[in-house]
Amino acid sequence: MRIALLGTGALGSVLAARLAQGGSEVVLVADDARAERLRHGLQVEGLTGFSGILPLQPTPDGCDWLLLCTKSWQLESLLPLLEEWGVPVVACQNGLEAVETLAKRLGAKNVAGLVTGLGAARRSDGSVLHAGDGYVVIGAAVGTPNTALRQLRDAFNAGRIDATLTSDLQGELWLKAIVNNGINPVAALAGVPNGALREGALRKQAQAACQEGAAVAAALEITLPGDPWQRALEIMEHTAENRCSMLQDLEVGRRTEIEAITGVIVINGHEMGVMMPVSKALLRGVREREGRN
Repeated sequence: MRIALLGTGALGSVLAARLAQGGSEVVLVADDARAERLRHGLQVEGLTGFSGILPLQPTPDGCDWLLLCTKSWQLESLLPLLEEWGVPVVACQNGLEAVETLAKRLGAKNVAGLVTGLGAARRSDGSVLHAGDGYVVIGAAVGTPNTALRQLRDAFNAGRIDATLTSDLQGELWLKAIVNNGINPVAALAGVPNGALREGALRKQAQAACQEGAAVAAALEITLPGDPWQRALEIMEHTAENRCSMLQDLEVGRRTEIEAITGVIVINGHEMGVMMPVSKALLRGVREREGRN
C-alpha cells in the first residue's frame, strides 16, 4: 500500500515511521520550504526507533490514501488543495470538525477519520520522542469500513500500531474529544505531563471536564463506545511522561486546537442547556494564554 502523509509533526512522524517499518510505501507530501527540512530525514526515538529519509512529493499523486496530520485550524486553508489532489483523505486531527468539513467538500465516500491515543512530542532539535503507546481506531465518514480501509488497518498493524475499525466514527470522535477536553487543557494550563493528572486537584478538574463532555454527548443522543473518564485514566497511564500537544503549543507560542475540542463541546453544551463551568473555565484559560479573548 502506498500511503501519503501531510504534516510531519509529532504524531505524523510516528505514524510515518511505524508504517514504513511495517512495509508500507510512505510518501511525505511537502512544499519547497518543508521539503528542505525533510530531506535530512525523520528522527524518532523512544517507543519507536527510526532514522531515515522517506520519499518526498509535492502532491499525493499515485497514493491510495492521504493521512492528514496537520493541526485542526490549518484545515480550512488546505481544502482547495485536497479537492484538487482527489486522493482519499484520513483526517488524523484532534477535535470534532475535520471529518464533517472534509466530507462536505470532498464527498463522504472519499473521507475517513482516525482516532488515536498515541503520545509524542517534537524536540527542539527537530527529532520526535514517541513517549506513549496507544490505540488507533479508523472509520469511514459514513457507513461501514470498506476493503480499502481494511487494508489501511492491516498496514497499521504491520507497523506495530494496534489499529481497529469502527462503524461508529462519530461516537469514537466524541469519546476522544471528551477525553482530550479532560486532559489537554488541564495539563496545558498546569504545565505538566499527562501523568500528573492522576491525582489531587488536577485529577478532579480533569474528571469534571470529562463528565461535562459526556453530559453534552448524552444530550445530543450520541452513544459513546466507552467511558470517557476510564479512557482518560488509561491514556494518562500509557502516556504519563508525555507533554500533550496543547502544552507543547503553548510553550512555543503556537495556536492550539482548543477551539476544535473544548470550543465545540462548549458550543454544543450551551445549545443543549448543559451546565459546563469547568470546560468554560478551561476554554477561557487557554484563550487567555494564547493572547485571545
